[in-house]
Amino acid sequence: MKRIALLFVAAAASAGAAFACSSSSSPGATAPAPDASAGGDDAGSPDATADVTSSTTCGPAPWIALGVSLTGITLADLDGSPAPGIEFTSSLCPGYAEYSDDAGTIEGQISANTPFYGRLQGVGFLSELTPEEIFDASSNGNSLDMYTSLLGDLLPGFSAQTAIVLMSVDVLVADAGACSSPDGVTITVPGHPEAVVTYYTTDSLPTVLDGGTATTTHGLASIAGLAGGQTVTLSATKPGCTVFFARPPLTGRTPLENGYASLMPVYLSP
Repeated sequence: MKRIALLFVAAAASAGAAFACSSSSSPGATAPAPDASAGGDDAGSPDATADVTSSTTCGPAPWIALGVSLTGITLADLDGSPAPGIEFTSSLCPGYAEYSDDAGTIEGQISANTPFYGRLQGVGFLSELTPEEIFDASSNGNSLDMYTSLLGDLLPGFSAQTAIVLMSVDVLVADAGACSSPDGVTITVPGHPEAVVTYYTTDSLPTVLDGGTATTTHGLASIAGLAGGQTVTLSATKPGCTVFFARPPLTGRTPLENGYASLMPVYLSP
């Protein structure tokens, strides 16, 4: 997903001081309590509480050990650096939070064989949701990028009162012809005609592709118009190729909450 940072964050930088002056009101610009960036359908979620305490276990036993390293991508640091102080919360453990250390690492125990997703919030970063995942064994060495909050200003249909899905095509085989190129992928949300899928241009600083019906060679897309407080299953196609979202530990399901960008890789193979 770092493709998103290198392209969109560069585009944010080119927008200049206008975005910088308004960033304090953009989604993810501050580190509020878990409910501060979610409203509407999410306001009644069991995690919508400012009274959080730290815990090394999340959800009911049995547990597996889980570790993730967070990298902060900002205008001043497109290569990324460890992101300390990022808050993690999850519906599996209402009222509890864990925070990344100085190395950007979060470690703890989470329920085995139980679907979950995480919320990630930090000062100056976009508030993000992980894809829904399920682990049957301990897993360390996982990684995730935290993107500058200015990215939220570039995503059509996104605000503190709306949800958005942010996607990047992940090519799995390097020498498979057309199936090794991230362009030509069409994304839909079955059962949700209200979904608005946006594709982005091939410019070095990508913008909305007017009338676009599939990804370009940048492999970027976003989905707006979906209500927060639900989980959806996406679908994607490219002629002659296999496109999918479920790849362990990812279940293929995308959680949505208002004020959060749901990160979702799109896997492409022959």
